[in-house]
Amino acid sequence: MATAESAQPQNALVPSSGGEGSAYSSNFMKGFNRLNLARQAGLMIALAASIALGFSVVLWSQKESYQPLYPSMQGFDTSELVQVMDTAGISYRIDPASGVLLVPSNSVDSVRLQVASAGVTRDNGYGYEFLDQEQSLGTSQFMEENRYKRSMEGELQRTITSFRYVQSARVHLATPERSVFVRNSRKPTASVFLALHSGRQLSDTQVQAIANLVASSVPEMMPEDVTVVDQQGNLLSRTGENEEMMMASEQFAYVRRYEETLVGRVNRILHPLLGAGKFTAEVAADVDFTRTEQAAETYNPEGSSVRSEQSLNERRATGDVIAGIPGALSNQPPGAANAPETLEGVDGGAPAAEPTNIRNQETRNYELDRTISYTNYDPVSVRRLSVAVVIDEPVGEAAQGWSAEDMERISALVRDAVGYNAERGDSVTVINKAFAQVEELAGDALPFWQASWFAPALRQAAAALFVLILVFGVLMPSLKRLTVAGSSGRSASGSGEASSEVGYADIKAEHKMKEDSVTLSGGDDILLAGPAESYERQLEAIKGLVAEDPARAAQVVKNWISNDG
Repeated sequence: MATAESAQPQNALVPSSGGEGSAYSSNFMKGFNRLNLARQAGLMIALAASIALGFSVVLWSQKESYQPLYPSMQGFDTSELVQVMDTAGISYRIDPASGVLLVPSNSVDSVRLQVASAGVTRDNGYGYEFLDQEQSLGTSQFMEENRYKRSMEGELQRTITSFRYVQSARVHLATPERSVFVRNSRKPTASVFLALHSGRQLSDTQVQAIANLVASSVPEMMPEDVTVVDQQGNLLSRTGENEEMMMASEQFAYVRRYEETLVGRVNRILHPLLGAGKFTAEVAADVDFTRTEQAAETYNPEGSSVRSEQSLNERRATGDVIAGIPGALSNQPPGAANAPETLEGVDGGAPAAEPTNIRNQETRNYELDRTISYTNYDPVSVRRLSVAVVIDEPVGEAAQGWSAEDMERISALVRDAVGYNAERGDSVTVINKAFAQVEELAGDALPFWQASWFAPALRQAAAALFVLILVFGVLMPSLKRLTVAGSSGRSASGSGEASSEVGYADIKAEHKMKEDSVTLSGGDDILLAGPAESYERQLEAIKGLVAEDPARAAQVVKNWISNDG
């Protein structure tokens, strides 16, 4: 009998019918009413806080993840974007720290399309339309010039922003006033600030293109007067760099592109024959960048012809010629003459010959075959090519190796593909060798904890675990204690007329369950005072119990006497 009665309060926690459910509710209310006012208020606040905390965790686990609508909000009007969101009924948030507009991660693309369809675009600054605005009558020339300069800066900013890898740009022009004195004239200058996309950089050619673009837009500005800087503070325009180094860099880039072109030719011709991954090819080119200019003038002696000819024959007698040095000595009278005894040419003598002066002169002018040539050699010429090709050995039991004839055919194809020239000393080497087998990795898949589904699933699992701990670790034990307390009081009142052993056991169990309050009545909520209460308080509580149920009090006293006897 005692065992059945002691098990009754525990079975009351799990009702199986309507009567047991009402008993469970009654036991709970009895246990709750036995608490003092402070404990009742604390219990209610704890239950309310636990339920609110559980709901908060559940809502936290089910909330959507948000990400920025645009990586950079520079140039966008946040009020216009918010208006578009409200009109379309899209949930959004604004980061209080950075002011970035956040939207659900799964609808970023659709939201961007709606924003674009609404006509909200990034403001890239003022352009020439700034000049179309009405101006006041008293606008000075200084304001007019600054409006024009600002418009030009805006137009250059828009143009530079359209470059690839450029996220935003700022242009500042410094145009000094023109002076009538040449000595005091100053050249205009410009500075360009670039904000590049993350992980991107501009090549030297692109930076030079931006400098030339700005210089060509401003009169009398040279590309060397344009300074280009990125958001990291790096100087991109190398105006003071050595020209030889710049030329060497360009030449190196040209050689790399030329080699890549030849490698692409070899790959395109061998890929259909050998297959992907069955060969590898590399090309090394020795390129000469020497610029040569030559002027030559040649004559052909065999092709000469007489253009003109002149002959001169002169014969002069010198007997009558008076010769001598002009002056006083030559004008002296002749000396005494001696008559010869015999005459020349008389009596068989030969006549004396008169002295003569004969001159022959010929002049011939020839037209020669002359050739004048001017030669300007190409500054880029290939001195030598070196090509290396390695072919993988066939794999398999029935596979056959490459024969010498096959290797020669492949070599001929490679030579024709790269433009082989034996006079330059080009070399083409083709060998066959088994490639090293690379172990295939399990895969480049991300670990499961980095997958997109892991974080939401973990959040929901944590929320579910927290709710379970809150229900079965906090709420259920509290309700169980209250229900057991109420059922214990009811069982004690119901056994008022039972045996003395059962009554004493019920009172003892109740006293053990409630350290500070023990009841002997199941019909009302009068409590026995705890050990810490005063004697008067304990006496008043006992008097109230005796007055309410004298029969049960007498039975309890009888049990005490019989146990002591």
